[in-house]
Amino acid sequence: MDKSDRPFALETVNQLRDNFRVEVRADWEAESESGWSRDELERLHRNINLMATAMGGSDRFITNLDHVTIQKDDIGSHGGEALAHKVTLSARRPATAWTIVHELAHAWDAKHGWRLSMALEKYTGGFTHRTLGWLKRWLRSGDAGVSGAEKTPGRFGRLPGCNAAGYFYARQPSGSNWNFNRKEDFAESVAMYLGWQNGNDLSAWAELRINLYLLPNGAQHERFGTDNWADYKKYFYPENGDYSQTLRWKFVDELLKQHRV
Repeated sequence: MDKSDRPFALETVNQLRDNFRVEVRADWEAESESGWSRDELERLHRNINLMATAMGGSDRFITNLDHVTIQKDDIGSHGGEALAHKVTLSARRPATAWTIVHELAHAWDAKHGWRLSMALEKYTGGFTHRTLGWLKRWLRSGDAGVSGAEKTPGRFGRLPGCNAAGYFYARQPSGSNWNFNRKEDFAESVAMYLGWQNGNDLSAWAELRINLYLLPNGAQHERFGTDNWADYKKYFYPENGDYSQTLRWKFVDELLKQHRV
């Protein structure tokens, strides 16, 4: 970050601390790089405010997440990681709006003992059973090998139960892969809800996730690679392409209304 941007950075982190009880960790007075760019801090502030507004304001955001420390670190290939009160974003690349909201949703879930993602699983009719997931792959009735996903179209572990967790999702999430589980489902559902047709930082990505399954089998997407997209349409593409008609949208809508009280 340029020295000329440091006053802006200090003002922004103070606003986040005072208004949302979010502490952004960095040495803002150091001569070396803080790890944050001006664009990232603006994006962070904008999307925390977006989430807080959906919750009913900054006071409700504070109640729901209590307090959160956000820092940047080398976390390998992950874009972000989260626990209750703590979000770590990758120091290797700028944090996207989607990653910011996704990880804050994890922090919200974790603060409530991961009960929010368990409630989503129940609400949508899914369940988790690792042994059944393994058996499904062993019987070759899934789209992943016994040992995991395979780097070939149609074998990335997108079907219900064909993931590391044995998560048998139901009723059309916005996507799935080998790493999908109820916690990831919840975080993605929050981001999809906030972004869907709302004209904000999340909206283009939310629409892309849905329209991906209109591609033909074998099509290559610059961000998602190649897969048998048409075969998965019935699992991920909502009625009339409208995510707001899904149970996940309705779950998050009801949850946010409950947490505004």
